[in-house]
Amino acid sequence: MNAQSKKALYWLIFITAVTVAGRAINIETYDRGSEIFCDTEEFCDVAGDSDDSSRSSESGACSDEKRGLVREVSAYNSVPEQTDDSPCISADGTDICRRYKKGECIVATNAYPLKTRLRIDKIGDCTVADRTHVRYSHRVDLFMDKDIEGAVNFGVQKLTVIELAENM
Repeated sequence: MNAQSKKALYWLIFITAVTVAGRAINIETYDRGSEIFCDTEEFCDVAGDSDDSSRSSESGACSDEKRGLVREVSAYNSVPEQTDDSPCISADGTDICRRYKKGECIVATNAYPLKTRLRIDKIGDCTVADRTHVRYSHRVDLFMDKDIEGAVNFGVQKLTVIELAENM
């Protein structure tokens, strides 16, 4: 192999490595969401934390209670077209239609373990009881029972999601 061919091969390997590394970083960011840090007052407010006493003096990060991820939050319904042939039975084996009617906020996500409690900006505290399709594994999907119009109107929003310490 001559010198020009070696140089072309090295460039090809370099470009391939950079491309693969870039895709890996994008996939990781996509799956994990965007962390909220309190390096300015504005970011603390976004995370719902304007109290100076909850900041870490060393890293400038929000306290563990206020640290969250910005995730895509969407909504789904208990209809076979959006789930399966038993739309009220969730991945954790419970009847989420009954739980929803009792006032419980239920979400589906692959990003957190089942039964994890999440605090979602503008929504409140919810329980992970179901799973999403793998193509939406980065999302948190809010259960809205038969309210299809409400789910459509909710759309896809980027909201702060905080994992709460007290899990069921």
